[in-house]
Amino acid sequence: MEMVVIGLFWVLALRVLIGKSRTGLSIFFASIPFGALAVIPTNLTGGLTLTPTPIIALLIGARLLLNPQDRQALAGIALSKNGTVYLTAFWLVACAATLLMPRIFEGQVTIFPVRSAEMIVEELLHPTTQNFSQLTYLSISVFAVFCFIRLTCKHYQPADLLGPIRVGALVTVATGAIDYASNFVNLTSVLDPFRTASYALLTTNEVFGNKRTVGLMPEASSYGSVCVFFLSLLYFLRLTVHQDRLGYAKNMGLVFALLLMALLSTSSAAIVCVGVFLVLVVVDWLWSDVHLRKAPLTRSALLWGCVLSLAMLYLSFQPRLLDELTEIFNHMVVYKTESQSYEERTLWTTVSLQALQDTYGLGVGVGGTRTSSFLAALFSNTGVLGGLLFMAFLLKALLGRSHHDRSTLLRSVQRGLFFAFLPPFANLLMVGTSTDFGLPLAYLLGIKLGLMARHPARASAPVPAPLLQGAR
Repeated sequence: MEMVVIGLFWVLALRVLIGKSRTGLSIFFASIPFGALAVIPTNLTGGLTLTPTPIIALLIGARLLLNPQDRQALAGIALSKNGTVYLTAFWLVACAATLLMPRIFEGQVTIFPVRSAEMIVEELLHPTTQNFSQLTYLSISVFAVFCFIRLTCKHYQPADLLGPIRVGALVTVATGAIDYASNFVNLTSVLDPFRTASYALLTTNEVFGNKRTVGLMPEASSYGSVCVFFLSLLYFLRLTVHQDRLGYAKNMGLVFALLLMALLSTSSAAIVCVGVFLVLVVVDWLWSDVHLRKAPLTRSALLWGCVLSLAMLYLSFQPRLLDELTEIFNHMVVYKTESQSYEERTLWTTVSLQALQDTYGLGVGVGGTRTSSFLAALFSNTGVLGGLLFMAFLLKALLGRSHHDRSTLLRSVQRGLFFAFLPPFANLLMVGTSTDFGLPLAYLLGIKLGLMARHPARASAPVPAPLLQGAR
């Protein structure tokens, strides 16, 4: 059965190369929830797990590289003053740190290995295969940013954004629902063929006797982060690309389903990010109603109010359920600092930041040490210089805006992308264990920078082609 799943993936991967452009983007988003699947048997890769999404991203990039004009454009994007030059410089620093630092400081710096049978055993720094694998994943994410920028500059139509995203959201909800159903029905034969990664899979953890929902991701926190990503993207782009009631209803239905799945994961990071999402929902309402001088309450505000009212009404008749939810929230969020997991993760970060100091701010290389926070991984792996370069790129991408595009629709998309970026990035700050910022955020950053870089004539003209047509 495992070989059937792998074969099906490569059939879909072939569709990315030779199929319709919109299909390629749909497959990209649909692959994100399959983080526990190795698309090449690990006994053929020396234990290295190659998951679906990086492969799909490389194939999308390959379609661009086959076109000489696109190759030249990608080189220009890598050196653009719109912000990507900082990302390119960051990648070069990361490569230099990964190739040199584990050898220069070998045996002199204490670290936590990224991959180890015992998560709490310290080691001395030395070159490992994780340096290569983690740098590879980071390089794919950086390359994906350039590719999405190019595709957005060439062919962009707002209505094409949400369709493929909705496909990924549906797959995320479906895989989570199947995993949740495994609490009541034996679905091992269905789930196991999709859980072939060589790293540890925490798929049976429980909280107060309830199995945590992990979908087809390695653990609950990673599944929660996928839910938060799609939740944010679908909600904050809901009105910018769909004005019809049916499209709006579909999006909001998926939003509530993703919200439920994120909570069922019982990931403390996901719960906090849901809180961040709800705060941004209120900010979005205030922006729309006050800044744009619309009606006092939007449809979204009324919808959320009705849903929350029904939920509170239901909980008022289920005091036992309310007590259980309160206990889980206290255990996963309020008293999280007293847990053994929190102490271990804090120790990882403390040792990694000490390693940064011991290497005089140069870092230990990508994949050199395990952390529990993306920022700690960023600076401890790539050094102070690498960390500052990436933060400069991030600020430019998020805060920059196009000075020649006055389209209200595209400005709304830019604002939606900004809001959609914040919850998943907050999740990354809390649970990120590597320097790789991930392909979902690479997509968000690429689309946003691509909108900033659009030529005035193209920005104002209608574009009939779908987003990925330039890669055909």
